[in-house]
Amino acid sequence: MIAIKRSSYTLAFAMALTIVASAAHAEKPPEVARLAKGCDIAEKVVIGEAEYVALPKIDDVFRARIDTGATTTSIFAVDIEEFERDGKPWVRFTVMHPEAKKEYPLEMEVARFAEIKKRGEKGFRRRAAVSMDLVMGSITRRVKVNLADRTGFKYPLLIGRDFLRGIAVVDVSESYTQATPGAPAARRKK
Repeated sequence: MIAIKRSSYTLAFAMALTIVASAAHAEKPPEVARLAKGCDIAEKVVIGEAEYVALPKIDDVFRARIDTGATTTSIFAVDIEEFERDGKPWVRFTVMHPEAKKEYPLEMEVARFAEIKKRGEKGFRRRAAVSMDLVMGSITRRVKVNLADRTGFKYPLLIGRDFLRGIAVVDVSESYTQATPGAPAARRKK
């Protein structure tokens, strides 16, 4: 009977050590492997879940949500009016910057129209997109930006895959990592 008790205690002690070792290992964050130079990923910029983005067209900086689930980039625009100029579709709109309490009235040629289906609604809505330069850190890219009423959203600018493709990797544990001209100093979430 003593041999059985000793065996049970040894098994229990071994199990306890395994649990403690597993818990200690689980607290360590996973190590990130960086690929060697010459690999595509090593040349990409690591950005956070939110970044400051400058819009040279209006000479202002916006807080932007980085959304890898969004195909395209969208900006907070209201009073959107389509019209024709020289036989081409144009749009008149106002870009809203709620944090700065600024409004920027613009007229631009339409780069494309998107058919948007909203959840719970029948049919599609037509949404205009214009070509704009966006600056995030050292990255400047011209993309087609959807004009959308983003009332009620935390960020007036949503950066989609069209801007990110081939140049950036998103680390959702960080934000505001890029030193964007005109933006507050870059900082990181911990």
